[in-house]
Amino acid sequence: MINILIIGAKLQGVEAIYLAKKAGYYVTVIDHNAEAPGRDLADEFINADIFDEEAVLSVLSKAEVVLPVIEDADVLAKVQAYGQRLGLKVLFDLKAYTISRSKTNSNDLFFKNNLPVPKIYPDCTFPVILKPDGESGSRNVIKAYSQSEIEAYLEGHIGEQTVVQEYLEGASYSLEVIGDGEHFYFPQITEVVVADDYDCKRIIAPAAIGETEKQQMLAIGQSLAESLKIKGIFDIEVISHKGKLKLLEIDARLPSQTPVSVYHSTGMNMVHMMTELALGNSESVRILPAKQVCIYQQIHVSGGKITVAGEHMIASCRHLKIREGLFGCKEAITDYEEGSHNWKGIIIVVGESQEKAYAAFDRFIGQMKKELEIENWELVD
Repeated sequence: MINILIIGAKLQGVEAIYLAKKAGYYVTVIDHNAEAPGRDLADEFINADIFDEEAVLSVLSKAEVVLPVIEDADVLAKVQAYGQRLGLKVLFDLKAYTISRSKTNSNDLFFKNNLPVPKIYPDCTFPVILKPDGESGSRNVIKAYSQSEIEAYLEGHIGEQTVVQEYLEGASYSLEVIGDGEHFYFPQITEVVVADDYDCKRIIAPAAIGETEKQQMLAIGQSLAESLKIKGIFDIEVISHKGKLKLLEIDARLPSQTPVSVYHSTGMNMVHMMTELALGNSESVRILPAKQVCIYQQIHVSGGKITVAGEHMIASCRHLKIREGLFGCKEAITDYEEGSHNWKGIIIVVGESQEKAYAAFDRFIGQMKKELEIENWELVD
């Protein structure tokens, strides 16, 4: 059994712990937050600060591989230093992350590789999208319809670098790229559905994407993988606008939501793939076809409503557990307690087609309402 140490038990940490357990690994987690959402999913939880060498060195020395799933540059540098000092396999590409954590640096990489990107303001028309340069996800992302709205945003973020690009309508797709610096793998293209606050509320795996766009996205992935010589993982997010893909961003760290969705659609486990590559077992890494459609989404049950919402609400959960078959779904990762009318969870359903997967979610909602006697509660999506 492989002994893996995961640094961080928040959103990406929940993803990493879940997949490491599915791979049959012994999972130890370190997090400075004693109430981190994923703490109860691991075999062993260590409440410690990564800079406390006395507390963490003995834990690190027992690990065969280390997977940091955080976005703190100082912590990541410290983990890399531990790795060099102890001869550990660290599943993280710090050089690629340093580029991807800045949207400006990412855009420079895209331009260098002649990849299609949305136009940069002011060389575009309104509306535009404003994104903080150094933050991933949806935090502080807004849409602006005028110069005055842009100026108001920038006045509220003085001293911070902001990227302003044309706003495009269309379906969004994601693709993970895994590599060891020489061999690169492209598990599956998924569709990303965002809420009104731009937080991702649903993943559909695989995406219903045409062959032309599929090949375009794979070519983007290949170009970036070769340019970065990725040793670890990064994900690509694109938008399909008027029949053409435009590259929105990359993030060189294990993402949340999509790896678990791909696992349930194909059986491919990205944490296991990364581990095998790090251990020099590239011959064991295989790309598998989709065997079913997986729909992955977060719900909040409370106050007369069942709300499908962005993933960040899961960050506030405590004592998450895996509940197989909860109210008829495939699996739930949730803080639900028997009979509770106030809980949150990641709900995973599968089906032979996208329509059948959605029907499975409808059955889940119906069974939950019946068992909890909340038939009159509204589903808000």
